[in-house]
Amino acid sequence: MNLIIRNLRIPVEKDGIDEYVKAAAARLKVKEATLEFRKILSKSLDTSSPEQFYYEISIVISTIDGFDNKENYPVYTGTMEAARKMNYPAGQSTRIRERPIIVGFGPAGMFAALELLDHGIAPVIFERGKRIEERSLDVQLFIKERELNPESNIQFGEGGAGSYSDGKLFSRVNNSGYADRVLETFIKFGAPGEIGYMRKPHVGTDVLCGIVRNIRNHILERGGEIHYGSRMTDILISNGKVSGIVINGKKEYHSSIVYLAVGHSARDTFEMIHKKGITVEQKPISVGVRVEHPVETINLIRYGDKYKDFHSIGAANYSFTYTNREMGRGVYTFCMCPGGEVINASSENGMMVVNGMSYSQRSSAFSNAAIVVTCHRSDYKSTDPLAGIEFQKHIERKAFAAVGGSWEVPAQNLMDFLDGRTSNRLNSNSYRMGAIAANMNDILPQFVCEALLTAFGTWKEAYPLFVSDHALLLGAETRTSSPVRIKRNATYESVNVKNLYPIGEGSGYAGGITSSAADAMKAVAGSLSAMSATQAG
Repeated sequence: MNLIIRNLRIPVEKDGIDEYVKAAAARLKVKEATLEFRKILSKSLDTSSPEQFYYEISIVISTIDGFDNKENYPVYTGTMEAARKMNYPAGQSTRIRERPIIVGFGPAGMFAALELLDHGIAPVIFERGKRIEERSLDVQLFIKERELNPESNIQFGEGGAGSYSDGKLFSRVNNSGYADRVLETFIKFGAPGEIGYMRKPHVGTDVLCGIVRNIRNHILERGGEIHYGSRMTDILISNGKVSGIVINGKKEYHSSIVYLAVGHSARDTFEMIHKKGITVEQKPISVGVRVEHPVETINLIRYGDKYKDFHSIGAANYSFTYTNREMGRGVYTFCMCPGGEVINASSENGMMVVNGMSYSQRSSAFSNAAIVVTCHRSDYKSTDPLAGIEFQKHIERKAFAAVGGSWEVPAQNLMDFLDGRTSNRLNSNSYRMGAIAANMNDILPQFVCEALLTAFGTWKEAYPLFVSDHALLLGAETRTSSPVRIKRNATYESVNVKNLYPIGEGSGYAGGITSSAADAMKAVAGSLSAMSATQAG
């Protein structure tokens, strides 16, 4: 009999399968030899007591025949790890007249392709950037030579912007079946099995790049077609229905089914879509800065003296929020990268953008996070659907100009920001293209700086080490989400162009890797169901 044993508390110093079995045996009041470990269902770190950290774990164990389950522990009926099906779940075969087009090959585009293949449909995919291997070389060349490739960078290319991040994924805990499928798919294509049970799973950019490559190869092996260096420059519409796309201003590709999986930085694409009369609207965003500390500072804040150097639990995470009710704004941490680095995430010349990234081991000497302020549509000072893009650009141009038009990052020690002065000597940091002292008040809108000041003032009371001489601000963080939403209906279809399906983060319906992937799967399933119903009629 396979039983689920929940909420075992294991001291972090004793973490291991032998301890899990020992704790389960104590719970069941049986000998350890009568139990066999099967799998972990969930695992999270409990740091509530600075004197003793625990892992809270739920596991599946196998008991001997005849075990009297008088406490009615739940029987596990799922699939064991060794027996996990490595194929995508079987779907209904759907007849369609032509191959669908997918525009964009980030998380949404990839999972849309996987979902279509599951239904026996091989899509044609167009990606404006390069393969992940070539893209990685372009990113490194940009850092070294300071010549940005506008089509191959942190934002554009196979895998999307999320390929160069911390690789945070939604946990399956308290999440939907779609999140489960996303995690299982990542494991299938190379992610460590622990992302299936950790409460705050991440994979790191090094592992993500390998996963992206494996998904690409799988799609090609199953009959999918991928075109790189292929930017969509027009959408063909006939009688209110999509009929195809134009690539690089030259070649037409025809299909009556198009999935738009563009990234949140595809500004030229949004402009073209708007000009075509496809309904788009403004969407609120958040902007701010990256804050960076030495990793040992964050470990001390979160873990205390006893565990600050306890490497097996990894670099510490944190999450802060603050609501300024007078201003009607929230301030919060976003995309926290323990043991990571701050990177140049620009995709256009003359505009400076930063983001955070970490590798799977999170072994950098620094930890960083975005500290961002909610922006309302009224902040855009325009009713134009694309006004949020101009709002972002204005900040990015200021950030670029603040360092004399170079790719060095404008930076300011946190305590100098609080005192309203430019730093004389900047703290050490992870940004590899160099940092120049600047004043964030000259870069960010006044309301953003005011909200940051009040938030840091509040956090200083509870976490004085966080708001201290250890911290450095780097700017600007503007690409937290898409400032545009391509409006769609309940079947994921554009509200005014038939068979055009906007999906993922860039289209304004998700935020992050897992939610973008899940949105794509839902959209493909919904669109195919709608098309099947139409054909049946």
